[in-house]
Order: sequence, then C-alpha cells, then structure tokens
Amino acid sequence: MAHLRTCIRAAACIACLVASGARADELAAASSDGALSAIPGPVAPMPPPSSAFVTSRRKHVLGLQLDAGAPDGASASVLYRPVSFLRLGGGLLYNYAGYGVRGGVTVAPYLPVAPSLSFEVGHYFNANAASRLSQFTPVSDAMRMLLQNVGYTFAEASLGLEFGHPDWFVFFVRGGLSRAWLSVKNANAAAQQLATGNLRVSNAVDPSVSVNSPDVKVGFVLFIY
Repeated sequence: MAHLRTCIRAAACIACLVASGARADELAAASSDGALSAIPGPVAPMPPPSSAFVTSRRKHVLGLQLDAGAPDGASASVLYRPVSFLRLGGGLLYNYAGYGVRGGVTVAPYLPVAPSLSFEVGHYFNANAASRLSQFTPVSDAMRMLLQNVGYTFAEASLGLEFGHPDWFVFFVRGGLSRAWLSVKNANAAAQQLATGNLRVSNAVDPSVSVNSPDVKVGFVLFIY
C-alpha cells in the first residue's frame, strides 16, 4: 500500500513537470515571435520622383525697356537675351522734335545688384525743331531756317548699375560719353538773312558738325517671356 502511494506521487510529479515544460516552451515561442515581430524589416527604397514634377524653369529671354536721357531722349525698346549676361535691344526714340531709332548691346551679370556695360547707336530723322523751340523762346528767322530740318546720328558707351530681379524687373541708371554727328541744313539761306550792310554771302555750304557730350539715362526693364 505504501508502495502504491509512492508510485502515484511520482506520476503526479512527472505530470506537473511535463505541464510546466510545455508552458515554458509556449512562453519561449511567444517571446521569440514578439521579438521577431518587433525587429523592423528592410526599408523599401523610395520611388524616383515623376519627371512631370522635376522641371527647371527657363530664364526669360524677351523683355521691354523704357528709358529717358540725353542725347537719346525717350525710348521704348524690345530686348532679346540669348544668354543670361547678354542683352540685345532695338526700338524707337522721341525727343519732342522728332522720332528716331536705336540699337545696342548690354552686358550685365545675372545678379540682383549688378554693374552693366552698354554700347548703343541711334539716329534721329530730320524734323522741324524750330517749331518746337519757338514754343519756349523767340527764334530768329536765320535760326529758324537752320533748325527746320534737323536730324543727327549718335553713338555712346556707358557704365551703369542695375537693381532688381534679373529675370523679372530691373531698374537701372547709366552714365557715359556720347558723340553725335549732324549736318546743318539751309546754311546759305541763313547766311543771307544774317548779312548786313555791305556784307554779302554768295554761297554757303551746309556744314557737318560733331559734338561730344555726356550720356545719362534712367529706365527699367520688364521681362515678359
């Protein structure tokens, strides 16, 4: 009888040990699964951005320029910029007496504040400057004859300073030197008007005159395309 009790107790102890081992295996497996699930997997590479969103904006190449100064007068020009630092332009001039044309080239770095170098040539067509001048001061008959058909050609070189966004709006001031060439018309008729007493002019040739003067202008550029 005592031997039977000992066997039952031994069997019960073995069953408890087996049950404890199973629970330990379950806990280890659960812990192992949790640890594995906590470890992050490899990160997938990001897809490259669509080419529709990777665009580089082209610099504007066409613009309008308005300026005023001497000897140019007032000007409206169209500009073309083949590269960022070079501008080519051409347009119309007006000096209150008549109209003309002008073309030129400007070199300026692509910066918000930039120095500039400009070379320009222009021509004013013959116009009656006497009628305009007579609105402000009396004009003699001899001077009226000299000024009733006035036109000139000029060339200029100037340095400047520009302020603004070089691809949208730029304000500038420029100064330099200019040379103008003009031919005085009706010199013979004017000389006859000036002749007094025994002084008589038989023939006066229309002279050609060249004048050096400062070149000053202010204006702005608006790029549109």
